Amino acid sequence: MLMYMSRMRRIRRIAARSLPIATKDQVRQIAQRESLRWAEAYEGLLAAVEGRPTVAMQARLPKASQADRVRKSVAKLKVQASSGQKTPGAEDLVRSLRRGASIEEAVLDATREMLKAKRQAMPQSMADGLRRNENTRVAGDLAAGVIAHHRRYYRLARQYFNEVPAPQCYKYAPVEAIDSLFWADRAEGVKRARKWLDDVPDFDARTWFEIYRHLFVADELKLADVAFARVKAVYEDPAQQAKWAAGADEIAWGERWAGSERDRTSSAPEGARVSFGVVDYTQPGRARASQNIGDQIQTLASLGHVVRHQNLRFHGEPDVVAFVTAMQERVRPELRREKVSADVELVTVDRDSSTYQSFAPDTWLLEFGWHMHALFGLDTYDFPLHPNLNPIFVSFHCNKRELLTPDAIDYLRAHGPIGCRDWTTVDLLLSLDVPAFFSGCLTTTVNTVFPDLERKPEPATAYVDVSRTPVPKGHENIKQSYGAIKKRSFTENMWDAVNLLERYRRNYTNVVTTRLHCYLPTTSIGLKAAFEPKNNADVRFAGLFRLSEQEFDDMRARMRDRLEPVLTAIFEGKDRESVYDVWSRTVAPEVEIARARHEDVDALPSAEPLVRKLFDSVATVDQSEDESVCDVVLTPTTKEIPHLAKVLGTASRSTSRPLRAWIVSPESMPEQLEVDGVAIEWVDTSAMDFAASGVLDRRSLDRALISELVPVDRAVLLPVDAAVAGDLTELYELDLGDSRLAARSTSKADDSGFGVLYGAARRLDATPEVAYEFYRRIHRAHEFDFEAFDTDVLVLDLKGLREDHYAARVLPAMKLYRLDDRDALHYLNGPKRAELDAVWASVPTRERAADPKIWHWADTTKPWSSDVVPGDGAALWESA
Repeated sequence: MLMYMSRMRRIRRIAARSLPIATKDQVRQIAQRESLRWAEAYEGLLAAVEGRPTVAMQARLPKASQADRVRKSVAKLKVQASSGQKTPGAEDLVRSLRRGASIEEAVLDATREMLKAKRQAMPQSMADGLRRNENTRVAGDLAAGVIAHHRRYYRLARQYFNEVPAPQCYKYAPVEAIDSLFWADRAEGVKRARKWLDDVPDFDARTWFEIYRHLFVADELKLADVAFARVKAVYEDPAQQAKWAAGADEIAWGERWAGSERDRTSSAPEGARVSFGVVDYTQPGRARASQNIGDQIQTLASLGHVVRHQNLRFHGEPDVVAFVTAMQERVRPELRREKVSADVELVTVDRDSSTYQSFAPDTWLLEFGWHMHALFGLDTYDFPLHPNLNPIFVSFHCNKRELLTPDAIDYLRAHGPIGCRDWTTVDLLLSLDVPAFFSGCLTTTVNTVFPDLERKPEPATAYVDVSRTPVPKGHENIKQSYGAIKKRSFTENMWDAVNLLERYRRNYTNVVTTRLHCYLPTTSIGLKAAFEPKNNADVRFAGLFRLSEQEFDDMRARMRDRLEPVLTAIFEGKDRESVYDVWSRTVAPEVEIARARHEDVDALPSAEPLVRKLFDSVATVDQSEDESVCDVVLTPTTKEIPHLAKVLGTASRSTSRPLRAWIVSPESMPEQLEVDGVAIEWVDTSAMDFAASGVLDRRSLDRALISELVPVDRAVLLPVDAAVAGDLTELYELDLGDSRLAARSTSKADDSGFGVLYGAARRLDATPEVAYEFYRRIHRAHEFDFEAFDTDVLVLDLKGLREDHYAARVLPAMKLYRLDDRDALHYLNGPKRAELDAVWASVPTRERAADPKIWHWADTTKPWSSDVVPGDGAALWESA
């Protein structure tokens, strides 16, 4: 090794004498450029194998997991080819037809198989083609509805299904049709369900179950009971049982929730007993109930703070009392407390469905964990909690806009201060004026009920749900998530949590894990844990990621210190107001620290010198304003340049004013690009130092600098994959108010603006500390949440953007946080935009607008594709 290093030093010295010396920045730029090429190559290969469009890559080497996905996908294709199997597509359709299936059945079978194989373009083109022929239109509408449902475009799916005669719709796609109906219009779904329950159509058991779960979530509980009875009755048929194997488990699970009512009150416990809740994790939707034993570990840690009070006497369900009493006997000697003596009535609380239970008034609860489990997975959360519960919020995490309704925010304010497991939740809640502070995770204190072992095990490593690094041969990859958890009782799961932690500490000295609730509790009980989450930049980890020993000990000590006085007040029988007063006074200093931190966010340094350098490298045109023209801007990729004439042709033909088109591109202008009625100004950005900008891709850089590169006061940004049917003058003259841009609310299924920004942060896996800082800046800049918007069609106040020094403000964020232009606009603008009517940017694969003024093919199939192009705007494109 020493000889090798010496040789390398000699080579470097020789090279230094004879070669130009590269600066560190130049080396970094080259490395960045090369790693981006590698990443793009891997992404291109993976996209080709999976039959989908490529996505923008970061300037870093691809993960090993990408290569693994390529290898697995290619291996699967090889196996299919060697065995005579075909990839999902036309072969499935032909095979079904040869077996006598109807055209509708064959098309839907093929469509579902292609979607399962992550192939969307092929079935979409097939559906659009079938819809154009009257003889196959029903099959095409059904397939289009199934595709739209799969992509969560429920309104679009409902429109397609509504064009199919009801008997055929509910024969071939009942689950997708009913699910789309309730998502798109819950009131109409309830109305139709009521009629179905009266008329009793010949639905199968799975279809009745779909009606049942939607009625339950719609709070139509009595109707839901009737639908559930239909599920059970129809499922008695052996043919139904064979068709829907999971039905038996769903029915057994649903029996527990039959006859449910909301917010029931049970009688107060005997004598002066304190009613106290212990968190469990079941809910009406079996698929959404927890099967992660890490949840039970959280409950175990919370119980540690209760049972350290040695003079508490427990009452309630015998098995629950027996478990809690056993934990009381396990408390570490130095953590035991003798001060308070009380009788405590224990009740289990279903964290995600408490309002369907019955509780006595003033039932106390330590409330914690990640509130992410929507009822039946239908984006409806059982929150606020049951009104008879008095929660002390600690170690709380949330990031779902559907959870944080106005009622939920008021509830959190009324029950604050809120102790948050991570700093991102702190900043989120503070942005909503909810008093909050960083508490860290309860599981750091689980060692309360794990006294020290007399003898430690021999050195050995446990691998728990490891995914980032290989598990050595001969070692088990231990799973902390498994289906048996759903089938066991509360106490069975709690003992399993205890036994799992005992297994770790008695057999291992080290742990490697992706699970937060393995990393923290195993550290608490004395193991050395290596935390390797699936994504280091996960929104849940700010403040918890790879803690030092001192940071961990401090977090654990603070958790015990803040919970001891409030639990003492509860068990002393103090009234509700007094207990919350103790809590508020105890954590007041931490709330102030959190508020000061939330406010103290420095602005990123201006990139004015970089903007000047980039701008000066571009040959721009001095342009005076011309009120007779309509200015448009396009930023084509290399592949889009041949299609510029088409989109400009449609725009010119539809617009009452002459058009002036500013084409911003690092490519050279084609020799024969001429369009009648359009004056073309080509802004060649090829000389800009792309590497110095640090921006993800060239088009994002071009768009970030549009206000500097296009010397007019206002312009309309157009995509190339579009056809213009309306007069762009109307768009050009749109009143922006005090906004710098107009954009339409997003056509995508996820309409959360914070969802866009969180997605950008997750790309910072290699630099999690940067991601956590970005989360902090997001929540300082904007109140949670705002509507996401599309950025392919925009009306831009370029003069205003120049006055705001937009480019100099946005480039540092794009470089530091690896933002593309859409991310950057969401970050800097948030909700501050003028609303653009959706007809000016209608995406036919996501919606069906009446008389779109701009057709935009934003998904895989483009207007120049050889496949059938969806939407009537395709003819407009062809004729240009």
